[in-house]
Amino acid sequence: MGNRNFERARQFMKTKARRLEKAIFEYEFESAAYARVLEELVQFQNEDGGFGHGLEPDLRCPESSAVATTRALEILQLDQGRDEQDPIIKKALQYLEETFREERLGWDIIPKAAENSPRAIWWDYGVFEDNWGNPNADIVSYFIEYRSLYSLDKLDDLINYAIEYLVESCDLEEMHELFCYLRLYERLGEEQKQKIKGTLDKFVDNCVVKNPGDRQGYGATPLKVVDSPDSLYYPKYSDVMPRELDGLIDQQTEEGSWEPDWTWHQFEDEWQNAKEEWKGILTLDALRTLRNFERLGH
Repeated sequence: MGNRNFERARQFMKTKARRLEKAIFEYEFESAAYARVLEELVQFQNEDGGFGHGLEPDLRCPESSAVATTRALEILQLDQGRDEQDPIIKKALQYLEETFREERLGWDIIPKAAENSPRAIWWDYGVFEDNWGNPNADIVSYFIEYRSLYSLDKLDDLINYAIEYLVESCDLEEMHELFCYLRLYERLGEEQKQKIKGTLDKFVDNCVVKNPGDRQGYGATPLKVVDSPDSLYYPKYSDVMPRELDGLIDQQTEEGSWEPDWTWHQFEDEWQNAKEEWKGILTLDALRTLRNFERLGH
Protein backbone atom coordinates (compact mmCIF):
# COMPACT_ATOMS: atom_id res chain seq x y z
CA MET A 1 0.00 0.00 0.00
CA GLY A 2 1.54 3.30 -1.04
CA ASN A 3 1.86 6.38 1.14
CA ARG A 4 -0.78 8.17 -0.89
CA ASN A 5 -3.31 5.39 -0.37
CA PHE A 6 -2.65 5.30 3.36
CA GLU A 7 -3.13 9.05 3.52
CA ARG A 8 -6.47 8.71 1.75
CA ALA A 9 -7.52 6.10 4.31
CA ARG A 10 -6.29 8.32 7.12
CA GLN A 11 -8.30 11.27 5.85
CA PHE A 12 -11.39 9.10 5.58
CA MET A 13 -11.00 7.91 9.17
CA LYS A 14 -10.43 11.47 10.42
CA THR A 15 -13.32 13.10 8.58
CA LYS A 16 -16.01 10.51 7.77
CA ALA A 17 -15.72 7.59 10.21
CA ARG A 18 -17.87 7.39 13.31
CA ARG A 19 -16.33 9.09 16.34
CA LEU A 20 -15.68 5.71 17.96
CA GLU A 21 -13.73 4.33 15.01
CA LYS A 22 -11.94 7.65 14.59
CA ALA A 23 -10.82 7.46 18.23
CA ILE A 24 -9.64 3.87 17.77
CA PHE A 25 -7.74 4.82 14.61
CA GLU A 26 -6.03 7.73 16.34
CA TYR A 27 -5.13 5.48 19.28
CA GLU A 28 -3.73 2.67 17.15
CA PHE A 29 -2.07 4.66 14.37
CA GLU A 30 -1.32 8.08 15.85
CA SER A 31 -0.57 7.30 19.52
CA ALA A 32 -3.60 9.22 20.78
CA ALA A 33 -4.97 8.58 24.27
CA TYR A 34 -6.90 5.36 24.89
CA ALA A 35 -9.19 7.30 27.23
CA ARG A 36 -10.85 8.81 24.16
CA VAL A 37 -11.79 5.33 22.93
CA LEU A 38 -13.44 4.59 26.27
CA GLU A 39 -15.30 7.91 26.21
CA GLU A 40 -16.80 7.09 22.84
CA LEU A 41 -17.51 3.45 23.60
CA VAL A 42 -19.51 4.09 26.78
CA GLN A 43 -21.92 6.20 24.74
CA PHE A 44 -23.27 2.87 23.46
CA GLN A 45 -23.64 1.28 26.92
CA ASN A 46 -27.06 1.08 28.57
CA GLU A 47 -28.01 1.22 32.23
CA ASP A 48 -28.33 -2.57 32.28
CA GLY A 49 -24.63 -2.83 31.37
CA GLY A 50 -25.17 -4.16 27.88
CA PHE A 51 -24.44 -2.32 24.65
CA GLY A 52 -26.81 -1.22 21.91
CA HIS A 53 -27.60 2.02 20.03
CA GLY A 54 -26.23 0.73 16.73
CA LEU A 55 -22.77 -0.24 17.97
CA GLU A 56 -23.30 -3.16 15.56
CA PRO A 57 -24.35 -0.95 12.61
CA ASP A 58 -26.71 -3.49 11.04
CA LEU A 59 -28.77 -3.54 14.26
CA ARG A 60 -30.11 -0.08 15.08
CA CYS A 61 -32.09 -0.87 18.25
CA PRO A 62 -31.20 1.16 21.36
CA GLU A 63 -31.75 -1.92 23.54
CA SER A 64 -28.80 -4.00 24.70
CA SER A 65 -27.93 -7.14 22.76
CA ALA A 66 -25.42 -9.93 23.13
CA VAL A 67 -23.98 -9.21 19.68
CA ALA A 68 -23.34 -5.52 20.47
CA THR A 69 -21.97 -6.36 23.91
CA THR A 70 -19.44 -8.84 22.53
CA ARG A 71 -18.43 -6.21 19.97
CA ALA A 72 -17.79 -3.80 22.87
CA LEU A 73 -15.75 -6.41 24.74
CA GLU A 74 -13.69 -6.94 21.59
CA ILE A 75 -12.91 -3.22 21.47
CA LEU A 76 -12.00 -3.27 25.17
CA GLN A 77 -9.31 -5.84 24.32
CA LEU A 78 -7.31 -3.15 22.50
CA ASP A 79 -5.53 -2.08 25.68
CA GLN A 80 -5.74 -4.72 28.36
CA GLY A 81 -5.02 -4.27 32.04
CA ARG A 82 -6.27 -0.71 32.39
CA ASP A 83 -8.12 -0.15 35.66
CA GLU A 84 -10.36 2.56 34.20
CA GLN A 85 -12.12 0.09 31.90
CA ASP A 86 -12.82 -2.50 34.61
CA PRO A 87 -16.21 -0.99 35.62
CA ILE A 88 -17.32 -0.98 31.97
CA ILE A 89 -16.33 -4.63 31.58
CA LYS A 90 -17.95 -5.70 34.86
CA LYS A 91 -21.25 -4.07 33.91
CA ALA A 92 -21.18 -5.76 30.51
CA LEU A 93 -20.47 -9.18 32.02
CA GLN A 94 -23.18 -8.65 34.62
CA TYR A 95 -25.65 -7.89 31.83
CA LEU A 96 -24.65 -11.12 30.12
CA GLU A 97 -25.00 -13.15 33.31
CA GLU A 98 -28.47 -11.70 33.91
CA THR A 99 -29.67 -12.44 30.37
CA PHE A 100 -28.45 -16.05 30.33
CA ARG A 101 -31.18 -18.50 29.30
CA GLU A 102 -31.00 -21.81 31.14
CA GLU A 103 -33.16 -23.63 28.58
CA ARG A 104 -30.76 -22.61 25.80
CA LEU A 105 -27.60 -23.03 27.86
CA GLY A 106 -26.65 -19.69 26.40
CA TRP A 107 -27.84 -16.32 25.18
CA ASP A 108 -30.14 -14.84 22.57
CA ILE A 109 -27.95 -12.99 20.11
CA ILE A 110 -30.49 -10.13 19.92
CA PRO A 111 -33.52 -9.23 22.05
CA LYS A 112 -37.10 -9.48 20.83
CA ALA A 113 -37.26 -5.66 20.99
CA ALA A 114 -34.77 -5.48 18.11
CA GLU A 115 -37.64 -6.13 15.71
CA ASN A 116 -39.05 -2.69 16.55
CA SER A 117 -36.07 -0.88 15.02
CA PRO A 118 -34.47 -0.66 11.57
CA ARG A 119 -32.11 -3.54 10.91
CA ALA A 120 -30.70 -5.83 8.26
CA ILE A 121 -33.07 -8.48 6.95
CA TRP A 122 -31.26 -11.27 8.84
CA TRP A 123 -31.60 -9.62 12.27
CA ASP A 124 -34.94 -11.06 13.32
CA TYR A 125 -35.44 -12.52 16.78
CA GLY A 126 -34.35 -16.15 16.96
CA VAL A 127 -31.68 -15.81 14.28
CA PHE A 128 -28.75 -18.25 14.62
CA GLU A 129 -30.75 -20.36 17.08
CA ASP A 130 -29.51 -23.46 15.26
CA ASN A 131 -25.91 -22.27 15.57
CA TRP A 132 -25.30 -22.32 19.33
CA GLY A 133 -21.72 -21.10 19.02
CA ASN A 134 -22.81 -17.72 17.69
CA PRO A 135 -22.68 -15.83 20.02
CA ASN A 136 -22.24 -18.30 22.89
CA ALA A 137 -18.69 -19.50 22.21
CA ASP A 138 -17.68 -15.85 21.95
CA ILE A 139 -19.38 -14.91 25.23
CA VAL A 140 -17.80 -17.87 27.02
CA SER A 141 -14.40 -16.71 25.76
CA TYR A 142 -14.84 -13.30 27.39
CA PHE A 143 -15.86 -14.83 30.71
CA ILE A 144 -12.63 -16.85 30.51
CA GLU A 145 -10.64 -13.72 29.61
CA TYR A 146 -12.00 -11.80 32.60
CA ARG A 147 -12.28 -14.67 35.05
CA SER A 148 -10.24 -12.83 37.68
CA LEU A 149 -12.37 -9.70 37.28
CA TYR A 150 -15.82 -11.29 37.20
CA SER A 151 -16.67 -14.80 38.35
CA LEU A 152 -19.41 -16.77 36.56
CA ASP A 153 -20.41 -19.85 38.58
CA LYS A 154 -21.43 -21.89 35.54
CA LEU A 155 -18.37 -21.04 33.46
CA ASP A 156 -16.68 -24.44 33.61
CA ASP A 157 -19.93 -26.16 32.64
CA LEU A 158 -20.33 -23.77 29.70
CA ILE A 159 -16.76 -24.40 28.53
CA ASN A 160 -17.39 -28.14 28.60
CA TYR A 161 -20.67 -27.70 26.72
CA ALA A 162 -19.00 -25.46 24.10
CA ILE A 163 -16.42 -28.18 23.47
CA GLU A 164 -19.05 -30.94 23.37
CA TYR A 165 -21.32 -28.98 21.03
CA LEU A 166 -18.54 -28.24 18.55
CA VAL A 167 -17.26 -31.81 18.42
CA GLU A 168 -20.61 -33.63 18.47
CA SER A 169 -23.39 -31.35 17.21
CA CYS A 170 -22.16 -28.38 15.17
CA ASP A 171 -22.72 -28.57 11.41
CA LEU A 172 -19.40 -26.73 10.89
CA GLU A 173 -20.85 -24.54 8.14
CA GLU A 174 -21.76 -21.09 9.54
CA MET A 175 -18.82 -18.71 9.28
CA HIS A 176 -19.81 -16.38 12.12
CA GLU A 177 -20.00 -19.41 14.40
CA LEU A 178 -16.50 -20.30 13.21
CA PHE A 179 -15.20 -16.83 14.14
CA CYS A 180 -16.72 -17.21 17.63
CA TYR A 181 -14.96 -20.53 18.11
CA LEU A 182 -11.65 -19.14 16.89
CA ARG A 183 -11.85 -16.49 19.61
CA LEU A 184 -12.77 -19.13 22.19
CA TYR A 185 -9.87 -21.36 21.10
CA GLU A 186 -7.37 -18.59 21.88
CA ARG A 187 -8.49 -18.56 25.52
CA LEU A 188 -8.79 -22.28 26.22
CA GLY A 189 -6.22 -24.32 28.12
CA GLU A 190 -3.89 -26.57 26.12
CA GLU A 191 -5.78 -29.77 26.95
CA GLN A 192 -9.07 -28.16 25.92
CA LYS A 193 -7.52 -26.88 22.70
CA GLN A 194 -6.45 -30.39 21.77
CA LYS A 195 -10.02 -31.62 22.15
CA ILE A 196 -11.35 -29.27 19.46
CA LYS A 197 -8.38 -28.56 17.16
CA GLY A 198 -9.21 -31.29 14.64
CA THR A 199 -12.85 -30.23 14.45
CA LEU A 200 -11.85 -26.58 14.17
CA ASP A 201 -9.60 -27.48 11.24
CA LYS A 202 -12.59 -29.03 9.46
CA PHE A 203 -14.69 -25.97 10.28
CA VAL A 204 -12.10 -23.70 8.67
CA ASP A 205 -11.89 -25.93 5.59
CA ASN A 206 -15.67 -25.84 5.21
CA CYS A 207 -16.01 -22.06 5.53
CA VAL A 208 -12.90 -20.48 4.03
CA VAL A 209 -12.82 -20.34 0.23
CA LYS A 210 -9.16 -20.31 -0.76
CA ASN A 211 -9.58 -19.90 -4.51
CA PRO A 212 -10.89 -16.43 -5.48
CA GLY A 213 -12.62 -17.90 -8.52
CA ASP A 214 -14.82 -20.01 -6.28
CA ARG A 215 -16.05 -17.12 -4.14
CA GLN A 216 -19.60 -15.93 -4.48
CA GLY A 217 -20.70 -12.84 -2.58
CA TYR A 218 -20.43 -12.56 1.18
CA GLY A 219 -18.25 -15.30 2.64
CA ALA A 220 -15.08 -16.25 4.47
CA THR A 221 -11.73 -15.62 2.84
CA PRO A 222 -8.28 -16.48 4.24
CA LEU A 223 -7.95 -12.94 5.61
CA LYS A 224 -11.08 -13.52 7.72
CA VAL A 225 -9.19 -16.11 9.78
CA VAL A 226 -5.62 -14.84 9.32
CA ASP A 227 -5.11 -11.18 10.20
CA SER A 228 -1.40 -11.43 11.06
CA PRO A 229 1.57 -13.79 10.68
CA ASP A 230 0.90 -14.81 14.29
CA SER A 231 -2.58 -16.15 13.50
CA LEU A 232 -3.28 -19.82 14.21
CA TYR A 233 -3.98 -20.62 10.56
CA TYR A 234 -1.25 -18.51 8.97
CA PRO A 235 0.81 -21.60 8.04
CA LYS A 236 -2.22 -23.07 6.26
CA TYR A 237 -2.72 -19.98 4.09
CA SER A 238 0.77 -18.44 3.96
CA ASP A 239 1.12 -19.32 0.28
CA VAL A 240 -1.85 -17.17 -0.73
CA MET A 241 -1.28 -14.27 1.67
CA PRO A 242 0.59 -12.05 -0.82
CA ARG A 243 -2.28 -12.43 -3.29
CA GLU A 244 -4.94 -11.87 -0.62
CA LEU A 245 -3.19 -8.73 0.67
CA ASP A 246 -2.83 -7.38 -2.87
CA GLY A 247 -6.55 -7.96 -3.30
CA LEU A 248 -7.34 -6.17 -0.07
CA ILE A 249 -5.32 -3.15 -1.19
CA ASP A 250 -7.14 -3.16 -4.54
CA GLN A 251 -10.52 -3.00 -2.77
CA GLN A 252 -9.83 0.48 -1.39
CA THR A 253 -12.23 3.03 -2.90
CA GLU A 254 -11.37 6.45 -4.31
CA GLU A 255 -12.49 8.11 -1.06
CA GLY A 256 -9.96 5.99 0.83
CA SER A 257 -12.36 3.56 2.50
CA TRP A 258 -13.26 -0.11 2.28
CA GLU A 259 -16.96 -0.82 1.77
CA PRO A 260 -19.33 -3.59 2.91
CA ASP A 261 -20.10 -6.26 0.32
CA TRP A 262 -23.65 -6.74 1.61
CA THR A 263 -26.88 -4.77 1.87
CA TRP A 264 -29.89 -4.85 4.21
CA HIS A 265 -32.60 -5.50 1.60
CA GLN A 266 -34.94 -3.26 3.65
CA PHE A 267 -34.99 0.13 5.46
CA GLU A 268 -32.99 1.67 2.63
CA ASP A 269 -32.55 5.12 4.20
CA GLU A 270 -31.25 3.70 7.45
CA TRP A 271 -29.04 1.29 5.51
CA GLN A 272 -27.23 4.23 3.92
CA ASN A 273 -26.28 5.50 7.39
CA ALA A 274 -25.23 2.03 8.50
CA LYS A 275 -23.18 1.59 5.33
CA GLU A 276 -21.20 4.74 6.13
CA GLU A 277 -20.54 3.46 9.66
CA TRP A 278 -19.41 0.12 8.32
CA LYS A 279 -16.92 1.86 6.05
CA GLY A 280 -15.13 3.17 9.12
CA ILE A 281 -15.06 -0.27 10.76
CA LEU A 282 -13.92 -2.06 7.61
CA THR A 283 -11.28 0.56 6.82
CA LEU A 284 -9.90 0.23 10.33
CA ASP A 285 -9.83 -3.57 9.98
CA ALA A 286 -8.08 -3.37 6.60
CA LEU A 287 -5.44 -0.97 7.90
CA ARG A 288 -4.77 -3.21 10.90
CA THR A 289 -4.29 -6.25 8.69
CA LEU A 290 -1.99 -4.39 6.31
CA ARG A 291 -0.02 -3.06 9.27
CA ASN A 292 0.32 -6.56 10.75
CA PHE A 293 1.77 -7.83 7.47
CA GLU A 294 4.00 -4.74 7.06
CA ARG A 295 2.11 -3.66 3.95
CA LEU A 296 1.42 -0.05 4.95
CA GLY A 297 3.44 2.42 2.95
CA HIS A 298 4.04 5.14 5.51
